Amino acid sequence: MTDGYFIILPILNEIANVGPLLDQIDKALAGRDYTVGIVDDGSTDGSVAFIEERMRRPEHHLFLISRKKTRRSSQRGAALWTLLRWGLANTRHEIFIEMDGDLSHRPEELLEGIRLVTEQHCDVAIASKYVPGSQVVNRPIGRRLISRVCSIAVAALLSPRVHDYSNGYRFYTRSAARLVAAHKIRYGSPIYLSEVLALWLYNGLRVQEFPTTYVGRNEGVSNLRMMDLWKAGIAVFEIALRYHVLGFPPCAPELALPVRSEPPGKASRAAADSRHGSS
Repeated sequence: MTDGYFIILPILNEIANVGPLLDQIDKALAGRDYTVGIVDDGSTDGSVAFIEERMRRPEHHLFLISRKKTRRSSQRGAALWTLLRWGLANTRHEIFIEMDGDLSHRPEELLEGIRLVTEQHCDVAIASKYVPGSQVVNRPIGRRLISRVCSIAVAALLSPRVHDYSNGYRFYTRSAARLVAAHKIRYGSPIYLSEVLALWLYNGLRVQEFPTTYVGRNEGVSNLRMMDLWKAGIAVFEIALRYHVLGFPPCAPELALPVRSEPPGKASRAAADSRHGSS
C-alpha cells in the first residue's frame, strides 16, 4: 500500500481545536501523501472561515464540505459516510482514517494505526479504550461507566471479538471502505460506528484493536440525552438482528458508486444527504 492516507474529520464548533489538530496531523504525516477531508455540520464559531483561510496556503492537504445542521442530535455517522464516499470517488488513497475533531484522538498514534494496516496485520485497526495499555483521561467517572457498560452490551449482542465498538479512531483499507459504500447504511447518528463494524465482522474482515490514550472533551453525563440513549439501544438490537439473522443488504442502485466531486483543495458547500440515516 503506497498511495497514502485519507483522513475523515467531522467537526462542529471546533475553532479552539481544529488548528492544533491539523498542525499535529501535518507533523505526524510529514513527507507522506495524504488528504484531510473535513465535514463541518453547521459551526457558528468561525471554524469554517478558519479552515477556508488555511486552504489558501500552498500545498495544503484539505478538502471541506460545509453543511447546515438539520437535526438536534449528532449526525456524526452521516458525516463519516459522506466523506468516505468522497474519498473513494476522488482519491487513490489506500488507507482511510477516521478521527474526532476535538483532539480526543491523538495524532501521535496515527503511524501505529497505519503500520498495523500497511503491514497487513489487519483490514481494520481500532484505537481501543478497552485493551491493556490504554488510558482514558479527563473523562468523568459517570461517563466512563456508561461507555463501558454500553460497550460490553454491544459486544454481547454482536461479537466479543471487539471490545470498543464506539471509539471513532479507526484505520481501514480502501477495500473496507468500498464494502461500506456498497451496502445500505441505516444510521446517520454515532451508532453508525457500531453498524459499520458489524458489517465488517459479518464479511470476515480482520479487526485488530491497539492501545490508545483517549482524552475526554466536554463529556459530562449531563450532555447525554436519554432519548438518544434509548434510540441507540434499539438500533443496536436491529443491527444485531442483521448481523446474526438477516444479513446486510446492498445499497440502492443510485448510491452504488460514489459520485465524483471537486478535486482535493477545493472548498465545497453541500446540504446533508436526506437519503442517508434514519436516526
